[in-house]
Amino acid sequence: MNKSIAIRPPNSLILIMDYVFGEIPVAMNDALVSSSASCIAVGTLAEFDGETTITLANVAQDFVGLENVFRGVLNTPSKQLSICNVKNEILLFLSDLTERTNVQVFVNDLSEPDQILVMASSI
Repeated sequence: MNKSIAIRPPNSLILIMDYVFGEIPVAMNDALVSSSASCIAVGTLAEFDGETTITLANVAQDFVGLENVFRGVLNTPSKQLSICNVKNEILLFLSDLTERTNVQVFVNDLSEPDQILVMASSI
């Protein structure tokens, strides 16, 4: 199952996290990706330059032409993983996960991606 959305996220940033318990990383430090134990912040195409297509999947997807920029485990105590904008609005979500979730993030550009694939699976 996968879900996609094409948006112009405010501040050109998305947050992948447990919506209830996610702790946003303190800073990006001029990087495309920054993370905490419960949240991954990912930069997108500049919001004024066009839309970014974000796909959230819980099964293997075709990621030809995409680069892996994050692979790790997020704490998801509410057993849900959400992709939010910086206004804390949920854009996409997966439920019925476990309290820890394997997450991989793939992008088509290492500075301003307009395609982002997030693959999530329960541990």
